[in-house]
Amino acid sequence: MKFTEATVRTTSEASDLVAEFAREEGALGAYIIDRNDLDRRGAAAQWDTIDEDTLRAMPEDALVRAVFAPERADGINALRGRLDALLKESFGLDVGPLSLETRELDDSDWANAWKQYFKPFRVGKRLVIKPSWEPYASAPSDIVLELDPGMAFGTGTHETTALCLELLEDVVQEGDTALDVGTGSGILAIAAAMLGAKRIIAVDQDPDAVKVARENIERNALSEHIRALAADLLEGLDQSADTRAYVIGRADLVIANILADVIIRLAPSAFTALRTGGRIVASGIIKDRVKDVREAFSQTGFIIERERSSGEWVAMVARKG
Repeated sequence: MKFTEATVRTTSEASDLVAEFAREEGALGAYIIDRNDLDRRGAAAQWDTIDEDTLRAMPEDALVRAVFAPERADGINALRGRLDALLKESFGLDVGPLSLETRELDDSDWANAWKQYFKPFRVGKRLVIKPSWEPYASAPSDIVLELDPGMAFGTGTHETTALCLELLEDVVQEGDTALDVGTGSGILAIAAAMLGAKRIIAVDQDPDAVKVARENIERNALSEHIRALAADLLEGLDQSADTRAYVIGRADLVIANILADVIIRLAPSAFTALRTGGRIVASGIIKDRVKDVREAFSQTGFIIERERSSGEWVAMVARKG
């Protein structure tokens, strides 16, 4: 079968947003090629196995590559429209040229093309993200998370996911129950379980992402601790007998690596889902929207405990008072 690959030339700051647009317009998946993921923390600090040829091959701009099946070719035109709108109103975000090019390719091509840029790397104090096809010699203190994101969002290299991983190291307590909203590849749910969370519900509105998350959960031998489900945010989860039996009572933690507008919409249901004293770890917030998210959390009843930023992105931890 012939697929169409749309490549958008953008910036590190806007790449997550562009990838989300592509998925919303029907892309089978989207991945980001960004040399700043290497340069931001320094190759020696973050990447354990990276060669100079790979670094030189990476483009100067961030590229978002999204793959569309033949029956969803109209999604490319819809994506063009959203990029044009973003150029006119970018909320202070440097979005770059947002040029879009397309090419035809076979399924075997798009399934593997991005893998050359994904190498084992370290996040925070102990977490190591290891692609399932790459070797890695771990240190005794390492927590190694093996990942094959397929075409789902979430390898941990981008600022939004990395910020979440760093904050999870700080806030996850042994035995926590958690809800991971917009799980993508499952990376944050898996990290939370490896850090001590006992029961986690991971949800995504994309059935393909749920499939990838389940595969990664099984790959890390965590099926007993994490369940991946298709759902729109937290809608309907409290009515699910299966969910009620799995996460007893209110959760200790909500994880949301999504976008500011979605976090604002999520705030009331996250507050309801949490026990008193429970926390939400939220990322994917452009700096210009931090005030809006703070206000939404405050109006809902959350108390913001800490914020952390990287580039143009901010993540925060808020507690249910």
